[in-house]
Amino acid sequence: MPSILFINRVYPPAKGATGDMLQGMAEALAARGWEVSVLTTAEPGEPKASARRGARILRAGAALSRRNVLLRAASYVFMIPWLMTRALLLPRTDFVVTMTDPPMLVVLGLVIKFFKRNRVIHWAQDVYPEVAEELGVLPRGSAISNLLRRISTQSLVRGDAVVAIGRCMASRLTARGISYAKISIIPNWAPPIQSVDRANNPFRRAHGLEGQFVVVYSGNMGLAHDFDTVLDAADSLRGQRIVFLFIGEGPRRMEVEAAAHLRRIDNIRFLASQPADKLSESLSAGDAHLVTMRPNLCGLVVPSKIYGVLAAGRPCLFVGPADSEAARLLQETDSGFVVAPGQSAQLASEILDWASHPTMHAAACRKARIAGAACTAQNAAEAFDEMLRNLASEKP
Repeated sequence: MPSILFINRVYPPAKGATGDMLQGMAEALAARGWEVSVLTTAEPGEPKASARRGARILRAGAALSRRNVLLRAASYVFMIPWLMTRALLLPRTDFVVTMTDPPMLVVLGLVIKFFKRNRVIHWAQDVYPEVAEELGVLPRGSAISNLLRRISTQSLVRGDAVVAIGRCMASRLTARGISYAKISIIPNWAPPIQSVDRANNPFRRAHGLEGQFVVVYSGNMGLAHDFDTVLDAADSLRGQRIVFLFIGEGPRRMEVEAAAHLRRIDNIRFLASQPADKLSESLSAGDAHLVTMRPNLCGLVVPSKIYGVLAAGRPCLFVGPADSEAARLLQETDSGFVVAPGQSAQLASEILDWASHPTMHAAACRKARIAGAACTAQNAAEAFDEMLRNLASEKP
């Protein structure tokens, strides 16, 4: 039986988008006959070893501290040696897959390869240190940024394969000097989502949304996202029985909420993050969804929340660069519209068209549901499995 070890900071029940993706992939590969192990960090009260749906879960070290920036950085520094020590003590596997949480985890794969002669794959969910530079966490072009970039690039070049989650990310990696032949493009996918009919949606009833055209932004309100365009569009649509509903938390939630209050935009509402068992209802409560991304992050990150939107059978309005994977998906499946940042009038016009023409909106929902049905963990696992078996057939 072929064997594989995944390494990442988080894994459910610990919260984190990379952990959710990893769980879906690990369990899907286990179902396809792989012997799957996952090495991750320990949360308080969690066992050091457990198993779920064919995947063996091993925990080492301690969880990431979020008390302040310095403690978070220190946690990252100590986390890699913890994970490396545990990984080297484990039985050899055919493949080792590192992810991008923590950011420089890619280096760990090469250390393991040196000692154990595994094949090493890096599954890139983000591209570092460029993300940190664009978000202002590291000075752009500084000595530390350039050092991290050189280390990361050499690690990717010397690895056996790289998985990018979008075509835009593959372009960023090739610009770094990574051979395109070494890159496999395997998009992310949605968690298990069931489309819930608007007329029978408990979430809409509970929050007084019936009779309104509801535009939802669901998920993290972070530094990578554009909200000015959305606020301007909402402001221009007041009095139209159109509600903008922000669901979630994040570092910019207070800022966005304060801006809406200051401008007295009364058709915007805010709700806390919803539990996983309510996700189908909350996503389906929207008539349309918003996904946003700052243009300078194109290819450095790919907004995976779009897959949950489509799985819920709702069309998407993407405010961001046209060459992003998210934009290309919407254009290729005709399941939404792409709006350039700053074009609030166009965003408002697209929303008003859907709200005013139920037949047009229903057609967009059908196309979204079809697109969402193709974005599954099983499809991604099939592509991952094929990549791994092709690597195994090659001479070292």
